[in-house]
Amino acid sequence: MPSARLGADLWFKLESCQPTGSYKDRFIVREMERIVAGGAKLVLATSSGNTGAALAAYSARAGIRCVIVVSPEAPVGKVAQMRAHGACVVRVPGFTVDAGVTERVMSALRACSQERGVPLVVSAFRYCPVGMAGVSTIADELVTLAPKHVFVPVGGGGLYSAVVRGFLAAGVDVRVHAVQPAGCGTVVDAWVARAAVAAPASGTTRVSGLSVPVDIDATLALGLLYENGGQGIAVSDEEVFAAHRRMLSEEGVFCEPAGATATAGWLRAVASGAIDARERAVCLVTGHGGKDPDSIAVAAECVASPVVESAEMEAWLRNA
Repeated sequence: MPSARLGADLWFKLESCQPTGSYKDRFIVREMERIVAGGAKLVLATSSGNTGAALAAYSARAGIRCVIVVSPEAPVGKVAQMRAHGACVVRVPGFTVDAGVTERVMSALRACSQERGVPLVVSAFRYCPVGMAGVSTIADELVTLAPKHVFVPVGGGGLYSAVVRGFLAAGVDVRVHAVQPAGCGTVVDAWVARAAVAAPASGTTRVSGLSVPVDIDATLALGLLYENGGQGIAVSDEEVFAAHRRMLSEEGVFCEPAGATATAGWLRAVASGAIDARERAVCLVTGHGGKDPDSIAVAAECVASPVVESAEMEAWLRNA
């Protein structure tokens, strides 16, 4: 959909309209085909929220038990979605925040997966290349729009890698920019330093879904960023939350903060003169606002839209 107020030729790709509310449906649909064909009765997964929600939904349809490891900071809406679909949710303090804890969890899950022959689902090319190939279809759907720029939020790096690979496969020249919270800059910090390999990060960002402090697909994304010629853009949490409020109050797009991160990157690139606001650009809106109701409540308070009690209704209507 085109922007209403932010940009003359800015467009939003509403992956928030997928069946479970995020682009992770593209990944899970493709991955679940492989899992079902293999006859699995149980799947293990890690998630900051959206992968788990999608996996839980499609596992419920397939009659497969699902165990998902999350951070205690995972938004309540995403955890409730997983549980409503029947998944077992395991909360591990420090997971997705502390690089050491995150790596230990991943090692334990890899070992369990190998010993028991149970599929391990992680939305990354490193673990699930078949499923991640399904995410590349985002690029296919953008080709006819002919954008000059595409802005992609970066957590683990898989989404960025999939989108660039999709454009490469289509033979289309588009600058794909990686937008990452400054509080977890595995890809962008390495791009700024012109490093060849991504390094672990602190994971201090408060943007749910984009705190991935270890290199899962970060080095893959970094290499594709160099190849594509896009920019690495670090945005503060405050920039993300400000863009989130504008998406809600000016564009009418109901998304979670991670879904507004690409827009924060576009705003930063335009303000710095890195791109021309008149050039056609697409920002990926990756997740629905219902995923993180607490962030919506905060945004509502910041926008300061009134709540009028019934006793004040007539007076308020006269002065509205």
